[in-house]
Amino acid sequence: MRPVRLMQNTQNTGARQLCLRLTRYVAPYWDAIILATGCMIATAATVPMLAALMQPTMDEVIANRNPELLQLVLLGIISLFAVRAVAGHLATYVLHWAGSKLAVDLLCEIFDKLLVLPHSYYESCPGSNHISVDHVSRITSDAPEVARAFVNVMTVMIRDTSTVIGLLGWMFYLNWPLALLILLMSSVILLVTQLLGERLREMGRESERAIEGLTRILKGAALNFMVVKLYGGEQYENQRMREQAEEARRFFMKRAAVASLYVPLIQTIGAAAIVLTLYFAANEAVASELTTGSFASLITAILLLIVPGRRIAEVGGTFQRGLLAAGSLFSLLDGEVESETGTVVIQRVRGELQFEEVGYGERTERNPGTSLKVRSLGNSDPAAVLRRGLNSGLHDVTLIIQPGETVAVVGCAETMDVLTYMVPRFLTPTSGRILLDGHDLRSITLASLRANIALVSPHTTLFNDTVAANIAYGAMGRATEARITWAARAAHASEFIRKLPDGLQTMVGDGGVELPVSQRVRIAVARALLKNAPLLILNEKLGMLEPDSVPLVQAAFDTVMQGRTTFVIADRLSTLEKADQVVMVDKERIVDRGSHRELMARDGAYTRLIRRVFGSKTAVAAR
Repeated sequence: MRPVRLMQNTQNTGARQLCLRLTRYVAPYWDAIILATGCMIATAATVPMLAALMQPTMDEVIANRNPELLQLVLLGIISLFAVRAVAGHLATYVLHWAGSKLAVDLLCEIFDKLLVLPHSYYESCPGSNHISVDHVSRITSDAPEVARAFVNVMTVMIRDTSTVIGLLGWMFYLNWPLALLILLMSSVILLVTQLLGERLREMGRESERAIEGLTRILKGAALNFMVVKLYGGEQYENQRMREQAEEARRFFMKRAAVASLYVPLIQTIGAAAIVLTLYFAANEAVASELTTGSFASLITAILLLIVPGRRIAEVGGTFQRGLLAAGSLFSLLDGEVESETGTVVIQRVRGELQFEEVGYGERTERNPGTSLKVRSLGNSDPAAVLRRGLNSGLHDVTLIIQPGETVAVVGCAETMDVLTYMVPRFLTPTSGRILLDGHDLRSITLASLRANIALVSPHTTLFNDTVAANIAYGAMGRATEARITWAARAAHASEFIRKLPDGLQTMVGDGGVELPVSQRVRIAVARALLKNAPLLILNEKLGMLEPDSVPLVQAAFDTVMQGRTTFVIADRLSTLEKADQVVMVDKERIVDRGSHRELMARDGAYTRLIRRVFGSKTAVAAR
C-alpha cells in the first residue's frame, strides 16, 4: 500500500501546484471574481428562502385562510425569483468573462512561447513539414477547457455549495433528526455515485487501451502488407486482430453493464432515501411534532437539494479534465526556450562567411574502401533537417565565402541541409565555429543575425492572409504598395497576381493552398527581394513545380540571387555553371570544391553525379 499512497500524495501535490499556478492567472481579475461570488451567494440564498416560504403558505395561508399573508408570500416569491434572475445572470456573465480572459491569457502566453521555442520542439512534433494540425488543435482546445473547468468548479464551489449549506441549515432548524438522516443518506448517494463514476472512468481507460491495441495491429498489418503477404502472415494477423477485437468488446460490455446499472441504482437509492424521509416526517406530522407547513417546507428543501447535490458529485470529473489541460499547457510553458548566446548587435553585413573546422553531430566511421554514394540534388526543407537532427553528421568543414559570392551545394541532401541551416543558427555546430564578417555567429544576437538572412524554398508555405501581406511579411509598417508591387514584378509574380480575384488583396488560404506551388515560391522570392537581406539561403529544387512555370521560377531565382551572398542547394546546371564555388558533400564532410569547370575537369565523383543527374551533353544543352 505504501507505493499507492506515495503516488496519490504525488498526484495531490501536483494538483495543488497546478491550482496555485492557475490562481496567478485569475488574480488580475479579482474584482470580477468577488462580484461573481457575491451574486452567486445571493442566488444560493434564494433557494432556502423559497423552501422557507412553504411553511407560512401551508400553515397560515391555506390552513387559516389568510389572504393578506398570501399577497405577501406571492410578492416574496416574485421578489426572490427577480433577485435570482438578476444575480444569476450577472454571476454567469462575469464568471464567463473572467474565464474567457483566463483562456486568452493562456493562449497568448502559449503563442509567445511557441515563437521562442528551440527547433528541437518542432522536431518532436508529428507531421511532415510543420507542427501538426492535431498538435495545434490540442493547444487551442486546452485553454478553453481550463476556462470551462474554472467556471464550472467556481459555480459548484460557491453557488451550489452555498445552496446545499443553506438548505441543510433550514432543514436542521425545522427538525434536526430528520435533517441528519437526510444528510447521511445524501452522503451514501454521493459515495455510491463517486465509486461508480470512478469505476466507469477506469473501464473507459481500459476500453481505450484495448482499442489502441486493435488500432496498432490494423496499422501494422497495413504498413507492412508486403511482409505479411510474402511471409504468409495473413492467418497470424487475422488471429491477433480477432483476439484483440474480442478483448475490446469485453471491456465495452463490462462498461455498458456498469453504465446501465448506474442510473437505476442511483434512482433506487434516492427513491429509498426520499421514502424513508417521508415516512419519518409523516409520522412526526401525525404526532403533531411537525406542522403541515414545516413538513411541506422540509419536502421542498429535499427536492431542491437534488440538483445542486448532483452537480457537486459530478464536479470531480470536470476538475480533473481542467487540471489535465492545465498540466499540458504548463508543460509547454515550462519548456526551454531557444538559446540566446549572442550579445553583439550587427547592422547590415557585407556577407563574408567563414567555416572553421565546423562539425555537427556524431562522427560515423567509414570502412576503408567504402565508395562514396551521393544522393540526388536538393530535397530539403528546414523542418525535415531538424527532424533528422543528429543523424546527419558533419565534420571538419573549412570554407570561405566572399561577400556577394554564390556557393552551390550538391551531394547528400541531409548534409546540405545541415550546412546551410547552421548559418541562421537553426542548428548550432558541435565543434568549430562560423564567422560572419569576422563575428562568431554564437556571439551575434539571433534577431540581428536573422535580420540579415532571407530564405527561399519550394517548401515555403504562406500565411492565411493577403498576397500583399505575405510579400511584406516582417516589414508591414515599412512596405508601401509601390514597393510590394515592385517586388512582385521582380519575382515574375505580377502577371498571375493581376489575374487573382482581388489582386494583391486576395486571401491565399491556410499555407497558401489557394495557389499552386510555383506561385507560392514566387511570392516567397518577392518577400526575399523586399527584405533585401545580404545573405540568401535558396533551395531551388523544382521537381514539384508545374512544367510551364519552371522558366518563370528560374528567372525569379536568378533575380533574387543577384548582389548578395547566396547559399544554393542546387538543382539546375546553369546555377552550377554560374556559381563562384561548387561544394560537393557526402554524409560527413566536403569531398570536393571549386568551380564547375574545375570539378568537371577532374573527372571524379562530381562529374559522375552531373552525368547521372543531367544526362548526356545533348540533354544538358537542351535543359
